Amino acid sequence: MPIHPLTAARHARARLRPLPDMGNAARQNHAQLGLSEVRDALADYPIFLLKHADSGRFNLCALFALEGGASWFMIQGGWQATYLPRNLLRQPFHLAPGAGGVFDLAVEEETDRLHDREGEPLFDAHGQPTARTEQVGRLLASLRDDLAAARGFVDRLAALDLICPVDMLLTFGDGRENQIDGLYGIGEGRLRDLADADLLALHREGYLALAHAVIASATQIHRLQQLHNAAAKVPLTRIAKAVREE
Repeated sequence: MPIHPLTAARHARARLRPLPDMGNAARQNHAQLGLSEVRDALADYPIFLLKHADSGRFNLCALFALEGGASWFMIQGGWQATYLPRNLLRQPFHLAPGAGGVFDLAVEEETDRLHDREGEPLFDAHGQPTARTEQVGRLLASLRDDLAAARGFVDRLAALDLICPVDMLLTFGDGRENQIDGLYGIGEGRLRDLADADLLALHREGYLALAHAVIASATQIHRLQQLHNAAAKVPLTRIAKAVREE
């Protein structure tokens, strides 16, 4: 969707509805996580590393589905999880430094959250940003820093050669199979075999517990299977997963 800088000239009448844009969330099959979100996210989502198509960098992501472009957590209009990643909560706003928007904010205008009569105004009668707009700016700045912290964590894993491809095969009730490509995880054996000095350093940096949390979250693929089978005509009957450490 097109993104426009948030300005008083263009968005003087815009109001922000308080509820998240769940229509947008329903169209996502994953979301990038900030480092502080890992412990909350693992209560609901499998967390894997996905490689960015352009930069080649690994990103820490919560998966909402194992195939297709839509979330399996959205069932009958409700999101079936206890935690909603901040990358979904920020919608329809983006940080766009230098683009000319207030607080470096840009916005997707085709969203249910923006309205010209309902919700909180983004600008007051004098064209100044409201407290709600300031709050959005702080939220996105915090998310930016949290995503940067997650990249630091992932870069540390990569430097220690702990990132491994994941082989995953889905089998459905009608006999169809789907080999899932592009997922990466943390090699549990590689982590266990690290030199003592590296393990201690990871612990001191706060990364060792997070690495174990990411590894443990992989069991949530069965939660995804449960959600798929609650809504799909053809059940997902088997998931075969292996982290390729060799």
